[in-house]
This record gives sequence, structure tokens and C-alpha cells, in this order.
Amino acid sequence: MSRIVEITKELSYFPERFRTCNVFLLKGLDQVILFDPSLSVEQAVSDRPVTMLIATHAHYDHIGSLDKWKEARPDLPFLMHAADIPMLDDPAVNASMFFGRPASFPHPDRTFEEGDRIELDPLYSLRVYNTPGHTMGSCCFLILKGEEEVPVALLTGDTLFDRGWGRTDFVTGSDALMRRSLERLYGLLSGLPPDLPVCPGHASMTTAALACRFLQLMGFTDN
Repeated sequence: MSRIVEITKELSYFPERFRTCNVFLLKGLDQVILFDPSLSVEQAVSDRPVTMLIATHAHYDHIGSLDKWKEARPDLPFLMHAADIPMLDDPAVNASMFFGRPASFPHPDRTFEEGDRIELDPLYSLRVYNTPGHTMGSCCFLILKGEEEVPVALLTGDTLFDRGWGRTDFVTGSDALMRRSLERLYGLLSGLPPDLPVCPGHASMTTAALACRFLQLMGFTDN
């Protein structure tokens, strides 16, 4: 069993370990969503069954246990951006080779695109932001609650960290695209509540205000 840390009443996470990332668990009204299935079914313990898997991108440390989840529960839907699908078949490109576990992974049951809104249940939804740079299909997710679409948290994968950003030297990485994505995130974050949790794929959590300040200091404004 892995340690789980509460972020909000509906959102918690399992902190990263070797070969895994921060794994987020969103408990909605009648859905439980696991983001970045690098933990196995036995490790990602929840008092309610997981009903959906979503990946921020297709690197091994974010999807390393995807095959185990699909073997245990073949009907469990897996969602990912279509641009990262080719990575799933290539151990060098999905980085599993560099973790000493060369593997290919199941393809998504559904894909999403920039600007999509994913209705999770009657209360919660996700707004999808495609933020290429770390990989072409890297995405951030703004969790929204209720008809008023109150922001709950922003999940940033390996695009934006607390005082850092994702590597661009992998096969599908791009410095230029990462800069544009970070500039775009600055514009998004500057319009969100200052204390909104910003939840990266690695290391510690931050807030919209602190992330905005960091991006501004680093010159990633959208001006």
C-alpha cells in the first residue's frame, strides 16, 4: 500500500517513488479517476473502485502499471491525448528502456484533444489543455466542480513543476513548444484563484499564485 496525501476533499495523491510519478486520485459523485497509472492496482488503494484511468502523457514513469490495470480490469477505460499514441509501442520513446523495464503499453480506449471538456459525472468535469514540449501529447487538466465550474485544481503533469518545468531533450520534446506551453499556462494561471492547488507530476504541490510568480520571473509570460 502506498501513502496517500489529501489535497482537497475530493483530490488526493500518492507521492512519487522510484519508477513512478505523483499519482492523483479524484473521487467524484459516482466516478473515481486515477491520473497517471504508474502504481499497480494493489498499490493505489482506494475505498471506492477506480472507474477511469487518464494519462497526462505516455512516458513510462506515468503509465508503468497501465498493462497491469488493464489485465486486472479490461473494461476500465483509459484516456490519453492521441498525439502520444505512437510512444506506447516503442520502449525507447516511452522511456521504459531507460528505466530498465522495456515495454509497450495498451492503446487508449478514448482520446481527447485540446479544449475538450470531459464530463466525469454530474458534479465534476475536466477541461483539457494540450501543452506540448515534454511530449507532443502532454496535457494539463483543470478540474471543475458544479454548474458554476468552480476550479478545484490544475494537474500539470511534466509540463510545469514547482519552480521548474519538464525536460525537452526526449525524442518528442521541443524547447520552442515548451516555451509556448509555459507562456500559455501563465495566462491560464493568472486568471485562476491564487490559492488553487497546482499539482505536478513530480516533486511537491504549489499554487496558482506561486506558479504564476515563478513563470513571470523566468520570462514565460504571454505578452
